Amino acid sequence: MKTATKTLSTKQKWLLTLLFLVPALLIVGKFSVLPTHEFLQQWFSFKHLSTASMHRLQYVLFVPLAAVVVVFFRLTLGIRLLGPFRSILIAVAFKMTGIVPGLLFLVLTVGFIVAIRPSLRTLRLPYFARISIMLSAVSLVMIAVILGCEWMDLPLADRVAYFPLVVICLTAEGFARTLAKEGSKSAVWRGGMTAFVAVLIALISEQSHVANLLLHFPELLLVQVGVILFIAQFLNLRLLKNLNPTAKQRMLAGKAKAVVPLTNTLGTKDLDEAEEQTQTL
Repeated sequence: MKTATKTLSTKQKWLLTLLFLVPALLIVGKFSVLPTHEFLQQWFSFKHLSTASMHRLQYVLFVPLAAVVVVFFRLTLGIRLLGPFRSILIAVAFKMTGIVPGLLFLVLTVGFIVAIRPSLRTLRLPYFARISIMLSAVSLVMIAVILGCEWMDLPLADRVAYFPLVVICLTAEGFARTLAKEGSKSAVWRGGMTAFVAVLIALISEQSHVANLLLHFPELLLVQVGVILFIAQFLNLRLLKNLNPTAKQRMLAGKAKAVVPLTNTLGTKDLDEAEEQTQTL
């Protein structure tokens, strides 16, 4: 494998350097002993905002940090997920519902959507119609869960109601598509890892010192971009890629079904490109 230093142009090296250097200078400039302290604290910090504004900003600020976690798992560790954004979207949902209630509801609804998806496919509906029906089905499941929690006097109804329907629907669709194209082992693995990364991101975002750090030093967003570029260029190692189950491609041959390992026909790079094209979220 070629080292990443050979692929970096001079401009790219300068860009990567600036993404770390500029935030470092801003952080140092905020030290109370320096004359730039008050100016930088006023214009390059969110600590002076209202509590409500800071609470809303926390959701925005933790997204790039979540992206770093996803990139690390996918590129450095080589763990396959259900697309680059689903773990982040699920983590945002977990912040609204709580991890345990959100995880239970996610598993329930994904299982329900996977069960009804083959019937929808037999109707040969366009993608937009099929995904819209799934969205309605998820709404019905959510209503049933909320009514059931109310009937059993469980304190989960309010939390489940905040789980974004679109997030569940996209996750279920991605899982079902992986199940159809690559087999149950790959689908369960990728779905489980996607949920695991989402839980990890949610746990990180719940750490108050992390939120305070990002609010006080928003320039760290540039550092996070730099870290992503650094991982892509220097830490694209796929250390645990052998843990991924072999992806299988199901092909119809008359009435018989043949299951062929994708790795027999696609190289690692081609497999990654195919994954990116089919799992855009």
